[in-house]
Amino acid sequence: MPQDKIIIPGVNLGQFANGLLHRQGNAVPAGISRRGVYLRSPDDTILFLSLEKYRGPLTVNIDFKHATMPEIKSSSSIFLSPTKITFPGEGIQINLENAKVWNPSLPSGRLPVEISHSRLKSAIEGTQQSKERNKYQYLLDSVLPGNTIHIPDLLGFNHHLTEFLASLERSKPTLEGKELSRLLGLGPGLSPLGDDFILGVILTLNRWKQVLIPVQGLKQFNRDLLKDAGNKTTALSASLLSCAIEGAADERLLAVLDSFFSGDESSSRDLNDLLKWGSSSGIGVLAGMVSVVTRLIGK
Repeated sequence: MPQDKIIIPGVNLGQFANGLLHRQGNAVPAGISRRGVYLRSPDDTILFLSLEKYRGPLTVNIDFKHATMPEIKSSSSIFLSPTKITFPGEGIQINLENAKVWNPSLPSGRLPVEISHSRLKSAIEGTQQSKERNKYQYLLDSVLPGNTIHIPDLLGFNHHLTEFLASLERSKPTLEGKELSRLLGLGPGLSPLGDDFILGVILTLNRWKQVLIPVQGLKQFNRDLLKDAGNKTTALSASLLSCAIEGAADERLLAVLDSFFSGDESSSRDLNDLLKWGSSSGIGVLAGMVSVVTRLIGK
């Protein structure tokens, strides 16, 4: 048993993380990376203790002075409360008394459609020219109107993506059927590529539905998607999708998405931050955003 308790200050706390902590209870480690520690709550929601500065709805940002946390065992028992997260076996406590709750509101105002199109075009071109290119770059190219869809090595991806994009092309688009949710779980990682694409789609449709061409069946699809996600993909992806349905996501995603509709134009740094979100998650999410915005932003 450790003799000294290590107290690490929490800096920021996402609004969904805050709600989860107020429910209190035990949690277990769900994964450890160089960026932080994933915790799984009793209802399978994933909380992220982050060593980085980027805020998110399920993220707890901890003080950078403690950039290397002591080793946490996979069998560790963790207790969650509104004011602290405690690792009794390791003698670690995350103090949340002074952490600021982060809950980004929707930007006010609406850009003229021609400016939205111009910003979208700049983001696409910036991605195509970025040094952060990865092997899934072709997903973004595939979802652009008029392009051929070709996603190799992921069985079924081409067909389901083709059917989904065709549904968006209709004059009165609808999310009936299962083509989009059939992408759940396709691809490697804690949040597979198919999930990342869906995240970009669902975040865009729910966060900016008031300025997009209306999509029929969105509420029912949201409910069905969460049910499917619980059975077909990872707990991390299911947690992120649950937030996206409420129009919430990591600030790196919102910086780019919101710039298509309101406020200041995203910078090249914003775009690079998004593309570096996970090994392939950023490009997957951006492709989902672009697939919706290019077809439903209005004329």
